Amino acid sequence: MQPQYTLNEQSHQVTPVRRADNITLDIDGHPVTVQLHWLDRHHAELLINGKTRQVYAAQDDKRLFIHLDGQTWHLEAQDEFSTGSGGGAGSGRLSAPMPGVVIEVSVAVDDEVNAGDTLMLIESMKLQTEIKAPHDGRVSAVGFEAGASFDKGALLVDITANETAEEE
Repeated sequence: MQPQYTLNEQSHQVTPVRRADNITLDIDGHPVTVQLHWLDRHHAELLINGKTRQVYAAQDDKRLFIHLDGQTWHLEAQDEFSTGSGGGAGSGRLSAPMPGVVIEVSVAVDDEVNAGDTLMLIESMKLQTEIKAPHDGRVSAVGFEAGASFDKGALLVDITANETAEEE
């Protein structure tokens, strides 16, 4: 079975192949040569196809949060033995992936949002992460205001899907 990873909610097929000190990854049929040198627990230099980049990473269970080139990426290995449809797959209930602090809240209860809209900016282990709407809908709850601390699993934002989105 081919390894599958989810990067920011999009699935990718990845096949690692070791070559000397570098690793070549086949990502969806595209070869990428990488080398990683850790500078401390969360900071590393990442060499991608000959170009050096600074990267910061934090892990929470099976999720890896990567801050690279001004963006935060969520990477998770997909469980190839899972049944597929989880209870929260289409849910608008967005929970904290790890403990942290709310930096900014961009929505209020009853606001209409579109899939991909930024709802909140949080910070966990020095990594800032945008919390985005998984689908169109109306904000039914905002769990915290800017400056508030939260625990892993705390409700950040809840979105009730529009009736047309629920029917599809």
